[in-house]
Amino acid sequence: MGSALKERAGIAIAIVAMAIAIAFISLTIHSEKTLVVFLPAAGEKAWNVIVPMFEKEKGVKVEAIYGSSGFLLNQAYLSRRGDVLGSATPVYMKKALELGLVYPSSVRTIACMRPAILFRKGKNYTLNDLLKPGVKIAMCEPHNCAVGKFIKYMLEKMGIWNKIKKNIVVYTENYAKLVAVLRMGTVDVALGWDVAAKWYNDLNFTLLKGPIPYKPCITVGILKTTKNKRLAEEFVNFLLSKEAQEVFRKLGYTR
Repeated sequence: MGSALKERAGIAIAIVAMAIAIAFISLTIHSEKTLVVFLPAAGEKAWNVIVPMFEKEKGVKVEAIYGSSGFLLNQAYLSRRGDVLGSATPVYMKKALELGLVYPSSVRTIACMRPAILFRKGKNYTLNDLLKPGVKIAMCEPHNCAVGKFIKYMLEKMGIWNKIKKNIVVYTENYAKLVAVLRMGTVDVALGWDVAAKWYNDLNFTLLKGPIPYKPCITVGILKTTKNKRLAEEFVNFLLSKEAQEVFRKLGYTR
């Protein structure tokens, strides 16, 4: 009886061990076929097209997390996970490099934008209009949002930030939400990137000209936490491919 119990116990242990091994193998296979990528909301329209293209071509799953550049940087830093990190401007990628999060040699410039005054078609706004009382302005939060930081710098250098900020009624957490607020009609203009006018045919823009701190371009780099550097490299390279770059071009981005 004791011998039979021991035998059954041994079999049970073996089955559990086998189940654990299978689960581990399955998890390993899944991780090899899955990428976690942090991508800036400034490119969300493009990501929605390009990411599925990559998944189909490579037969992999991409877990894409969108948000402001500061948010993405914080997520990558605090979670200590992920394969690819993106930034809407070089500022946050530079910070990621300083923190030792990204392989320096992996950083690539993917697409560029231009600062602009965005508004709904049928109307027109210039920089002088933004100084007028009663004009409702939306802007991306300057601390964590790349376009907010960029435009605030421009307006400060031009000496008009304190005047314009009196008309700012909404600060959004990322660029995609900034565009959504403008299209809802709750504000007259939004200070953002020109590409929104290509995203939606009900929008137009006036370029915002002035001193710029750096060229506003989306950059990506491979995180040192990656579990599959080869696949992460393939993703970055795919963003620079002819097919991906054509998507960016159609949505108003430049190189």
